[in-house]
Amino acid sequence: MPSTFNAQDAAIVVSSCDAYSDLWPIFFHFFFKHWDSPALPVYLISNHRYYKDSRVIPICVGEDKSWSDNIIKGLKSIKEENLFVWLDDFLVDSEIQSSAMTACIEQLDQAGGKYLAVDQHGDLGEAMENTSLRRIEKGNLRAGLNLSLWKKAFLNQILVPSCSIWAAESRLRKLNTEGEPGLFYMKDESPKVVSYVESVKGQFWKPQAIKFLREQGIKVNLKRRPFPPQGNDFISKFFRSCYKRRMKALSAREARAALKGEGLEVLPLQAAS
Repeated sequence: MPSTFNAQDAAIVVSSCDAYSDLWPIFFHFFFKHWDSPALPVYLISNHRYYKDSRVIPICVGEDKSWSDNIIKGLKSIKEENLFVWLDDFLVDSEIQSSAMTACIEQLDQAGGKYLAVDQHGDLGEAMENTSLRRIEKGNLRAGLNLSLWKKAFLNQILVPSCSIWAAESRLRKLNTEGEPGLFYMKDESPKVVSYVESVKGQFWKPQAIKFLREQGIKVNLKRRPFPPQGNDFISKFFRSCYKRRMKALSAREARAALKGEGLEVLPLQAAS
């Protein structure tokens, strides 16, 4: 059956919140460096702050109640039904082809699917003929909230109020283990659609991200988002705890300023430096 995909019915959704707004200039620097003319609209879900770039459509949802509350409210402002959901700490490190992105949507439609783990590859599960996709089956835990393509109705089904990203992912994986139909991932031999460096863990920069950014000649504000020791010893845990308290206090000050209409604008990397 020929594809009926309509590019006007698909979008990029970057899931974020104001506490991670320091990542936006870096995220979008690499996003547009490797995909300078996206064929799809790009939405940024945040609380009060917005990113100053005409290519990014801000969706400000107000108070940061939870990850799921932000997305639930943000989706109400998005008319498209095919959504590539990105996390704000995924730093793209190679060229993105618009044709590869639209092929994901076309092939998911062809397979009758509602979810595609775009960044997951493997050789388990039924291979879908004439596509790059495999079916995610019971016991093959490939479904997650990394870089993924969703039918909006199914994403709304996964989301419940007051839910963290990890709890939402647990809901998705529970359906995965129960044999939920319509879930897919990429065949092992399929080329990567998007390659990225995952840059943050537990609110802090990951070692590979710092290495990558230094190689790219980009300096980050380590006072705003530190790079503490990641060990499980008492000293490492103590310093991480201290840093988290400091970051929480800073986020609270920024939130109070935002409610007054102050400091809402986040500038692109070059303009901010």
